[in-house]
Amino acid sequence: MNLEKLKKALKEEKIDEAEGILEEVGTNKYEPAIPLLIEFLKSTDNHRLRNSIALTLSDIENEIAVEPLIEMINDPKTLGFRGSLLFALKPFDCSSHLETLIYHLLSGNFEVQMEAYQLIEENIHSDLSDDVILKCIIKVKKELDEIERKKEILSDALDLLFSLKEV
Repeated sequence: MNLEKLKKALKEEKIDEAEGILEEVGTNKYEPAIPLLIEFLKSTDNHRLRNSIALTLSDIENEIAVEPLIEMINDPKTLGFRGSLLFALKPFDCSSHLETLIYHLLSGNFEVQMEAYQLIEENIHSDLSDDVILKCIIKVKKELDEIERKKEILSDALDLLFSLKEV
């Protein structure tokens, strides 16, 4: 595996070439590429390239990738492009990141919400403290209460609009 060729393709943002090499790296679970992949995962502003790197790290299945993936999921520059980053966490135990997953479940777009939910459902494996679970329960309950409040006022507004049509 030629890491210099991969580095050059990533640096020059030769997307097709980089993706071909990344596929090979992932298929072969080539762990020596991990530091380079993490470096470019964090530094690139190209969303397609970042997602390809994230998926390659996922294919390699080395726990070293978890923290950088979480860091990028929380990075403001990935707003609107977090679904694939969350998907890349599928092979890993995400127990220590439950609060982050709850945050994205509550605040993300539909794709992000679904990926976060699936990770919570399938990738929380270790025992969690009661404190963490309680914090997460409170956050979800608070969001449900807010949705109920909005539902009530929007229903009232809808009724009001219909009544205006009848006048």
